[in-house]
Amino acid sequence: MKCLSEVVAVDPSILARSDMQRGVHGRLMDNSTSVREAAVELLGKFVLSRPQLTEQYYDMLIERILDTGISVRKRVIKILRDICLEQPTFSKITEMCVKMIRRVNDEEGIKKLVNETFQKLWFTPTPAHDKETMTRKILNITDVVAACRDTGYDWFEQLLQNLLKSEEDASYKPAKKACVQLVDNLVEHILKYEESLAENKGVNSTRLVACITTLYLFSKIRAQLMVKHAMTMQPYLTTKCNTANDFMVICNVAKILELVVPLMEHPSETFLATIEEDLMKLIIKYGMTVVQHCVSCLGAVVNKVTHNYKFVWSCFNKFYGALNKFKIQHQEDPNSTTLVANKPFLLRSLFTVGALGRHFDFDLEEFKGTNKVIIKEKVLELLLYFTKHEDEVVKTKAIIGLGFLVIMHPSQMFVPEVKSLYNGILADGSSSINLKIQVLKNLQTYLQEEDSRMQEADREWKKLSKQEDLKEMGDISSGMSSSIMQLYLKQVLEAFFHTESSVRHFALNVIALTLNQGLIHPVQCVPYLIAMGTDPEPSMRNKADQQLVEIDKKYTGFIHMKAVAGMKMSYSLQQAINSSRKTIVRGFRHDETHSALCSHLYSMIRGNRQHRRAFLISLLNLFDDSAKTEVNMLLFIADNLACFPYQSQEEPLFIMHHIDITLSVSGSNLLQTFKELLLKEPRRKEKKVKLWKNTSDGEDEEEKMNYDSSRSDEEENYNSDGNENEDNDDDVVHRPKKSRKPVQNSDSSESESDLEDLDVEDVDKVMRLLPESPTGLLDFANAVQGILLLLVLKQHLKNLYGFSDSKIQKYSPTESAKVYDKAVNRKNNVNFNPRQTLDFIFNNMGNATLTEDVKRRIVKQYLDFKVLMEHLDPDEEDEEGEASASANIRNKAINALLGGSGPMSGPSPRNQAGPETDDDDSDIDERTPGSSRRSRRAGDSSDPGRMSETVEAMDVIALCCPKYKDRPQIARVTQKTPNGYTIHWMAGSYSGPWAEAKKRDGRKLVPWVDTIKESDIIYKKIALTSNHKLSNKVVQTLRSLYAAREGGAS
Repeated sequence: MKCLSEVVAVDPSILARSDMQRGVHGRLMDNSTSVREAAVELLGKFVLSRPQLTEQYYDMLIERILDTGISVRKRVIKILRDICLEQPTFSKITEMCVKMIRRVNDEEGIKKLVNETFQKLWFTPTPAHDKETMTRKILNITDVVAACRDTGYDWFEQLLQNLLKSEEDASYKPAKKACVQLVDNLVEHILKYEESLAENKGVNSTRLVACITTLYLFSKIRAQLMVKHAMTMQPYLTTKCNTANDFMVICNVAKILELVVPLMEHPSETFLATIEEDLMKLIIKYGMTVVQHCVSCLGAVVNKVTHNYKFVWSCFNKFYGALNKFKIQHQEDPNSTTLVANKPFLLRSLFTVGALGRHFDFDLEEFKGTNKVIIKEKVLELLLYFTKHEDEVVKTKAIIGLGFLVIMHPSQMFVPEVKSLYNGILADGSSSINLKIQVLKNLQTYLQEEDSRMQEADREWKKLSKQEDLKEMGDISSGMSSSIMQLYLKQVLEAFFHTESSVRHFALNVIALTLNQGLIHPVQCVPYLIAMGTDPEPSMRNKADQQLVEIDKKYTGFIHMKAVAGMKMSYSLQQAINSSRKTIVRGFRHDETHSALCSHLYSMIRGNRQHRRAFLISLLNLFDDSAKTEVNMLLFIADNLACFPYQSQEEPLFIMHHIDITLSVSGSNLLQTFKELLLKEPRRKEKKVKLWKNTSDGEDEEEKMNYDSSRSDEEENYNSDGNENEDNDDDVVHRPKKSRKPVQNSDSSESESDLEDLDVEDVDKVMRLLPESPTGLLDFANAVQGILLLLVLKQHLKNLYGFSDSKIQKYSPTESAKVYDKAVNRKNNVNFNPRQTLDFIFNNMGNATLTEDVKRRIVKQYLDFKVLMEHLDPDEEDEEGEASASANIRNKAINALLGGSGPMSGPSPRNQAGPETDDDDSDIDERTPGSSRRSRRAGDSSDPGRMSETVEAMDVIALCCPKYKDRPQIARVTQKTPNGYTIHWMAGSYSGPWAEAKKRDGRKLVPWVDTIKESDIIYKKIALTSNHKLSNKVVQTLRSLYAAREGGAS
């Protein structure tokens, strides 16, 4: 970029070439901040020297004002400022100013730059004779104000405030002087427009509205500036209202007078009387917006200046009396025709009584005199009566009036009728959207008013703080608003789950105001805000995310504490939004980014390793069959886990590591549950094993039964058939609790229970073993979905980030973070698509009726799943052929389970990773310090049982004790004795997990301890896998060792 700058410096015209334009645009999108900055700088130089290039590169330049790099944003603002100063006739000046003003709350350096930019552009005093510059400023400012009409004027106000505040203590005040000039010239312009409008009806009145709006913004920040022009503004209250612009003029003039009149010193009586009359006419004649602003202006004039209370009292009585009449008529005959004819006046009365109640306290003696009636209660009673009206429009107006009234008297929000009205409308699903929105708007307006009241009180306090005693300063108002919000909080939060986005929008506004004012404990809102962060509308997402960031800054740990609840609520919100569309709820955005809906939540948590891991484990725990989470929610969470913005390798590896753990635990439980469905006859007792004849119910019994049945079955296999049959052994391993059907000979017994292969016969065999109405079958199908999702998720993460099996196996969560701190490389176009689960949800299989076909599908799934569980452990043998064979079986099972196609098909990454497999085994095999791989291999072939090793306490060994016929016999050495060893027997099977065995001693279960001779040992130092199983290599060695012993004995 810098070399290019040198070239272009000689001939700027080459920037006009289209290939240059494409090249520069590409670099403006570069990953590196400094490259983007250099590209912007290059553009800046030449756009200013060749104004004709400004148009060409403008769009590229302006979008970089939102760049993530601070230096890039600064550079863009400087270039835009120079364009404004040097090319004042450029067509996009207004848009540029709007974009720059919006950065007024950015990072400190940028804030300062924006303030300086506008100080230079607008707020530098103009020489009196330079009318042209002044006019250009006025047009520019009013254009910007007009352009901000839809998005709000907060930025403009903020800018004005910053500039005036920065020079408060300075002796020379250029911004203040410039403001005085601008206000005076704006008033002149308004008078000119007025004349041209009077002469020629064709002149656009938008400019007039923009000028008056700008004056209002100046008045709002410094009302003093407008005092001398108040008399000039007053006649605009009598504007004839034909268009929307005319109404805007009246509203803005009323707002200006409301701020300015109280500051006037000795205003003339006639001027004040005229204002009062004009306002009263407008109140009686025009619609809601005008009435609202005029009553507000009248409040300021009467309460602070004229004290003409009788004038307001008579107006109030007119509308209040009318409401009373309407109430009586309605009570007598709800359908009376006069009521229908007078409906517009009823609506106006409800609104106006409320508006007057907001700005005047009619219970003061100045209004009602010595009358003992409590006016606010009477008005409340009337308004509440009309909130029960059958016509929704009347109801809405009554609620609006009620909202106004409670701003003056907040304690009325504690009245049970008001509380039940508000909460009822918010909580009732059937109540209309308009009513819900109105209730939320009422709460919003109340909070905004409270906020401005408190800011006002704060300003007053600062003035008086020198003399006041802090102890006497009461904080009653915030206590009141806090109690009020506690009262309505739950219903407002629940409104987040409304299908209509406008209801969610207002609920979020209320919560944001409540949190900003610190009226409630923020932790209760966190899950709801997390849910709102998944809203389809970007403005709401951003607002919710912003609130979470604020909470996280002040209270670290709150977000993490409620993260899982937030994910569940996000699912509920998506369900509510999708309820009309009847689609399956997914957890990612359906756009080109495919980003997770909760990605902002994850990016907030991921910075803290402990929080991140706890959050991920909590999510994975939901997939456990015992958590009983509904399948669609699991899909939503799996989508999020698949699409979270992981940055280091540690994150996906940690997830895959825990998926393996969950699979081995939940998977075996699920298989066990299914096998229990097949139990139809009582278990066959074996005479040979007498050790446990006293066992009673309980977990330990089950464990011993597994041990018992596996050993006795094993023995039966040896007796019935001299050479070993792997299928039988596997059967023994995997079906410990299932009793066999009583059959005539052992051959048919073997075939009946042989569920290992995956052909149709086996499905039929299992089908025959199913009871007539297997109640738990659908539960199994439901529970399996969680496991399947985890499988697809693991496979997806593996494909997306290109991890090999061996890399996943080597990962250990206890290793230091630095090892896995490398950035992840994402592949493109790898989408998460768990078809089985999508079909399951789409066909509503969770509630399906059990036809033969459904049963068959579930049984098929069970058998695929069973094979997968057998080959789930990483291959821990040395021979690469065996390794890849086992990996192939595992991948076939995964393919069968997941529907064959998609990211699963094709060879496993493990198959192409011969050397890694080697490393892997060396990690997991016997970890003898200092022994090299090759020497161990050589040793293994000559010493299959590693009999040359020395046995130590805690070693796991294999035995061949003549007094027991069980195979294999595994035990843990507890200590060496003079004649041999003391051991603690273990219970398990060739392919199942091993645990320490117990036996009954009276009523107690005690460890089953025994003594053995050195000659009983056939294999020393067995290394169990992470799932406490025997590795395939050890299993094969043991089988051959037992076979050799049996052969020798016979």
